[in-house]
Amino acid sequence: MKSKNLREPLVLSIIFNTRGFGYALFEGVLAPVDWGIKTIKDKEDYLEHVRLLLHLFEPSVIVLPDCAGQLARCTKAIRELIDRIAKLAGKKRIKVLRYSRADIRTCFAYYGARNKDEIARSIAKLLPEFAHRVPPMRKLWMSEDYRMGLFDALSLVFTYYAKEQLRPG
Repeated sequence: MKSKNLREPLVLSIIFNTRGFGYALFEGVLAPVDWGIKTIKDKEDYLEHVRLLLHLFEPSVIVLPDCAGQLARCTKAIRELIDRIAKLAGKKRIKVLRYSRADIRTCFAYYGARNKDEIARSIAKLLPEFAHRVPPMRKLWMSEDYRMGLFDALSLVFTYYAKEQLRPG
């Protein structure tokens, strides 16, 4: 009798911001494997860092932000970078999915989270190992805390699992 590989697919999410990118690698909805925030000074290095992550982790799925959504604030350079990453992943036969800010908000509406700060706190409740990384609530005059890149990546992963579990078949 052949035993089936019951291992969950590795899901890598990557989200970009002005300082670099946040990423999260999961092997199940509540099973983080690796995560981080990468600061990048030279914008030309983004793709090389992503290539390294794809080589290192060999994910089955990569989740990226959808820059076409209503709430998207992606620059042209980030949109092009995301398209290049999707093309690279396609060559490696990695499934590519994109979720918009609206998709993320819909996913976290169940927890009563309406903005990025509330979403980060919801994630920390679901995964207590991230609680100490939650940035303080952002005031209007404050720039976004660099740690929010990690929670943005985590929110993409949770959105993936929420949508995949609802998908028939």
